[in-house]
Amino acid sequence: MNNDGQGIIFLLIIFIGISFWLFTKFKKEKKQRTILANENQRLLVENALFEADHLKFQMQPHTLNNILAKLKVIAKKLNKGMDSLSETLDYILYKGHKHFVSIEDEINFIKKYLALNDLFLSQIDSIDFNYSQINENSEHFKSQCIPHLITAYFIENAFKHGDLNHPEFLKIELKLNNTSFEMFVINRFSKKSTEKKGGLGLQNMKKRLDLLVANKYEIKTSCNEQEYFSTLIIHL
Repeated sequence: MNNDGQGIIFLLIIFIGISFWLFTKFKKEKKQRTILANENQRLLVENALFEADHLKFQMQPHTLNNILAKLKVIAKKLNKGMDSLSETLDYILYKGHKHFVSIEDEINFIKKYLALNDLFLSQIDSIDFNYSQINENSEHFKSQCIPHLITAYFIENAFKHGDLNHPEFLKIELKLNNTSFEMFVINRFSKKSTEKKGGLGLQNMKKRLDLLVANKYEIKTSCNEQEYFSTLIIHL
């Protein structure tokens, strides 16, 4: 074999050796990359679990704080509720011994009654009580001119049959001028609730009005699929 042939064989041997070395190195690096990738994935999973545990640890006192905050709100409501209950009972039992009260007294009663029932409402601002059209300069504002608890029937009926969870559950509007006292009540009710339009309470209230302010009052009631409307007008 001449020198050229021997050179070619030598080059082939070197080429094969380099190729084998490169293949072995590539295979080894690929294996290392796979190991590193698996290790990285394991670290990511462990880090995610660690972060989840950390967040859980953070959420536990946060959850407790939320519960405590809610309990404080309930305790505050109960405290106000007891005060409102005491004042409401005092008004019901003792204020109306002469059957008539002032419009100012009846407005204060409504405020206390609504504050008492606020304990059972899921929506904070679901009641709109508007008495901005009460003329406090009227001679009737502080005089005993309307039957005691005459507003209670309409409000009690709203709470009894209304949808307490509705964000616009109840609207009450009062008006007073020199000739009349007017009360408008609108309450939402659910389809499951049935409004009693001619119940015993309404009959008793009308009898009481007939005895105390005969021919000087008007009562109107109506409803649609979602709201019940009540109007009381007492001519002074």
